[in-house]
Amino acid sequence: MSKQVQTIQQITQYGNLKVGFIPLDIVNAVIIAANVVQNTTEGGRPDGNTAPVLQRINSATDKALRLTWVATNVTELQFPSVALPPDLDDAAPIEVHLFCAKDANANTVTVAVGAFFGVGDTNAGGNTATIAQARAEYVVSLAAADVPAPPEMLTVTLTPSAHAGDALYIDGAWLEYVRKA
Repeated sequence: MSKQVQTIQQITQYGNLKVGFIPLDIVNAVIIAANVVQNTTEGGRPDGNTAPVLQRINSATDKALRLTWVATNVTELQFPSVALPPDLDDAAPIEVHLFCAKDANANTVTVAVGAFFGVGDTNAGGNTATIAQARAEYVVSLAAADVPAPPEMLTVTLTPSAHAGDALYIDGAWLEYVRKA
């Protein structure tokens, strides 16, 4: 683990205000099919008729929304691009955080987190650790060497690995970054 990633984890652990937070809204993500937004009556937004599905975790006991990729579905999802904030320290990594789970333990499932800065960039993302059946936080670090100085845009995508026997759930997503001193 790099010293910069350890620094972010230590700062986060102690609640220091040097960590910036940018939510990634699962409701406004779009479904991507062959490099275009999926042609649906929903305008490519997940809902009850799409894959992945946007649904409540449990309508009786938990009204929170989550994204669900049914077993075998590996459709790419893209969050709206976010502007890098002016207080971002471009000498430090950015972390992509996901709350994930799966419904069974039939497969080894990961999520490929794509991260693209500006226009014409190469993928600066990576894969999560193996997703467990219990809901947990997963972090993918974007190397400081890939982080440009603001102003710039960051686009984040999610693509599950093959999971023929498990549904994959994502309850939330956000970015954490180090603020300039």
